[in-house]
Amino acid sequence: MKTSNPKPLCPVKSGLSAAILALGVMVAPSVHATVASNFTIVNHATGQPLSLYDYQGSIILLDFWAYWCGPCNQASADIEPNITQYYRNAGGNNNGVPVTVISISIDLSSPDSENTFIDTYGLELVGDDASGAAYDQFNQGYIPQFAVINGTTNSSNYGTWQVLYSNYGYGAGSTVPTLKSYIDSVQTPAPTCAVTNPVTGAIIPPSDITLGAEIASNGKIIKNVEFYNGTTLLGSTTNTPCSLVWSNAPVGVQSVFVRTYYGTTSSDSAPVNFTVASPLVPKLISQGTNFLLRWTGGAGTFQVQVATNLSTPVWQNYGTAGTNQSLTITAANRAAFFRVLWP
Repeated sequence: MKTSNPKPLCPVKSGLSAAILALGVMVAPSVHATVASNFTIVNHATGQPLSLYDYQGSIILLDFWAYWCGPCNQASADIEPNITQYYRNAGGNNNGVPVTVISISIDLSSPDSENTFIDTYGLELVGDDASGAAYDQFNQGYIPQFAVINGTTNSSNYGTWQVLYSNYGYGAGSTVPTLKSYIDSVQTPAPTCAVTNPVTGAIIPPSDITLGAEIASNGKIIKNVEFYNGTTLLGSTTNTPCSLVWSNAPVGVQSVFVRTYYGTTSSDSAPVNFTVASPLVPKLISQGTNFLLRWTGGAGTFQVQVATNLSTPVWQNYGTAGTNQSLTITAANRAAFFRVLWP
């Protein structure tokens, strides 16, 4: 947590209540705990309770303001496009961790003026803090007041609900970059990803292959998942669970992995190696009163089935060829139809 020399700001009275604000009254900065306590205020848009701990899993920026405060107006005009919208469009911070901005109004004495402030700057998540339940925890006597809090539970460099930054005043060209530096400093483990279909060692018929993958986000926003065969990009998806149909896969050994994009980086799964076998080519060879059904291509275990007609076929197992690539058809089944299933 950090404090520094004040920038352009508006002083407020310590222990602020709904409409008791005193311009010109300066209160010495207080000492803050390094772990933020939960608080509950009112969601301005819905009238429902809004609590800090509701946003577990995010990095939370608290922006305390009042409608009459000039520097607050400047701060909100900067924060909405350059923090709120920036991190939403970027898919979280540089490490893919979600970012939530809570704009907190500390003066509810003029609802119309408060609403005008909200509408002017397009504030998206606004809390009304009539009792100072949120502000008093970070109160340094001035607004705008900011706090950056780590709400993730698996950060590798910060504790859960640790206050990373707490300061007041707004400086054009300095406040937003400072806030972003603390937001971007939060790190969580990289996502884990694995190809689930096909499995290693599988032998696949030469047809459309459904590739599948499982992604454990570890609290990050996953922006995109790409499937590769070696260095060749097969396609991408943003759907969960992750899947992709690979058409016209070449015959032979293939090596497929997935690349998961988050923040400003990506991580790769281990490759899965499997074989796309050659197409089956069946032939029927006469052997006296019997026939020999023989086929080439494919690999693995084969099953031969028989049907008496093709208009409304009822296929029944004729025999298991196993790993062989031929099967004898007896004379009693000369007037029938056969097919080879594989695998």
